Amino acid sequence: MPPKATTHSMTMRPGRFSAGAFFVPGMLLAVLVAFPTLAGASFAVPAVPAVPAVPAPAASVAAPPAQSDIFPLQLPGLPQLAPGGAAPGIRTDFRAEFPTQYWNGVRAAEPTFVLQRGEYEGSSYKLLAEMGDLKLQQTRNTLQEVRGRGGHFSLLTGNSGNRAVVETFATSRGGGGDDTLVGATGELSLQDDSARFKTIFLSGRKSLDREGRWPTAGARRGDVVGFVAQLEPFKGVVAAEAEYDYSTYDANTSDLTSPLRDSAYRLKLSGGVGPSRYIALYERTGPRYRLMNDGPTRDRQGGSFGVETAIASHVFDVKLSRYNDNLDNDPLAPRLYRYEGVFDYRFKGVRELPLALQYRKSFIDSTKEPLGSLPKDVAEDAVSGQVNYLAGHWDLGVRGGMSQRTDRLRQQRELSTTSVGFLPKFSAGSFTVAPDLSLKRVMDFSAAQRTDQYALNLGVTGKLLEKRLDYEIKGGYKRECTGVPGTGKEIVGAKLKAVYPLARFFNWTRQPSLGIKGEYSEVNNLTEDRRENNFSLLISLDGGSFL
Repeated sequence: MPPKATTHSMTMRPGRFSAGAFFVPGMLLAVLVAFPTLAGASFAVPAVPAVPAVPAPAASVAAPPAQSDIFPLQLPGLPQLAPGGAAPGIRTDFRAEFPTQYWNGVRAAEPTFVLQRGEYEGSSYKLLAEMGDLKLQQTRNTLQEVRGRGGHFSLLTGNSGNRAVVETFATSRGGGGDDTLVGATGELSLQDDSARFKTIFLSGRKSLDREGRWPTAGARRGDVVGFVAQLEPFKGVVAAEAEYDYSTYDANTSDLTSPLRDSAYRLKLSGGVGPSRYIALYERTGPRYRLMNDGPTRDRQGGSFGVETAIASHVFDVKLSRYNDNLDNDPLAPRLYRYEGVFDYRFKGVRELPLALQYRKSFIDSTKEPLGSLPKDVAEDAVSGQVNYLAGHWDLGVRGGMSQRTDRLRQQRELSTTSVGFLPKFSAGSFTVAPDLSLKRVMDFSAAQRTDQYALNLGVTGKLLEKRLDYEIKGGYKRECTGVPGTGKEIVGAKLKAVYPLARFFNWTRQPSLGIKGEYSEVNNLTEDRRENNFSLLISLDGGSFL
């Protein structure tokens, strides 16, 4: 179940591209030209690539295989367009979901997810319309991910391994329609996805009166148009992608400042042979390239190359990259170059003893320094690793790392870090105990200061009362000291969560429950001689639903 959006920072707004008014008619005309005969056509739905996951922990330091950067529109919890072989007709679907965590405050009366879907399939085309909560994704340079409530319409048609898709959508996350995103996309796929071409148009608007300004202050406006091409002549062996995007951004439409306009592009080559995979990337993002939502890093250009291969029980991954900033050669700022190489190794020969190691080397230097600015030449080395011992209900893990940063101009160390952690865990049925102990030392040689950090945590989760009561208890202590008497910091924290269903006492459609949630934290700042305490306890009774 996707979480309900609580911020307004990622939503784009209606824009002023005159070409937008002719986008959808132009795509429909292209579809008719590309597919003059549609009788008896059959087509396959484009494969939906996995959404990028959260970075893996230290136990799996190698990067996953490269994936396409073209993201189709995805609807959480619902299937995509049905296969072309389905019988023609009209299908409808309605879905609503309510919160499941009853202890987390007072439950809202409205559902957290609502979607009404209608689909019509003819002999050679499909029409799809949705209204409700949508998850919108396009490309990394245009729209990475936005969730909003609105509508979506798409038309899909194809013939002999070729396919054309036209989509339009509009969402709003503001109470009065002051935070909106509208867009349209057109995609053409040839020869069973051997060649794909996509055009993206997005426009967003956000009123500034919700940011503490007068309503007459105007609004933030932003537009972006993107063109994407993907060629894959040999499936799984070589694939090439190219993307060009142009954006217009106005931080305040009521002032006389001209909008920011800039472009971004990226080229990628990926594929693999046998157990080996490779990826090469070159990208450039202008200093004034801005989006209404989170976009790529601005004022940056460079490339990277990576190779991953597996030999028996050994997995090797090597990545090399080089980037620089100050693309406009600003005379008041230097140009910084960053070079980085990463080597990852994983051993899977012993199932009970997985091992992961990583070595990282990076350089940062500067050129074209302005008058009065000192040059920069810094090198950093880092080594980390983790090993686990799996024995029945036990998972005993140890991780550690060392890093050092050196000023090569002065030939002296600037900073070094050493850390070690012990991560034992015991699981038996629905009961899990996970303590951990970590030690870290930071040496700042430029300030002649040493900082030591000690942390001890304990977490217990499980079920009680015939597996009806879910509970979670966590607690921890952290100590930070600098070696100087009377300085440092101490932190103590604890959390408690428990939920007990009351279905055995009430015969309702939705199960009522009794929940409790408590938190406690104490921060003792010895350096500033200040102590802070926070405590909260929430008891909630969710009555479920009579209907």
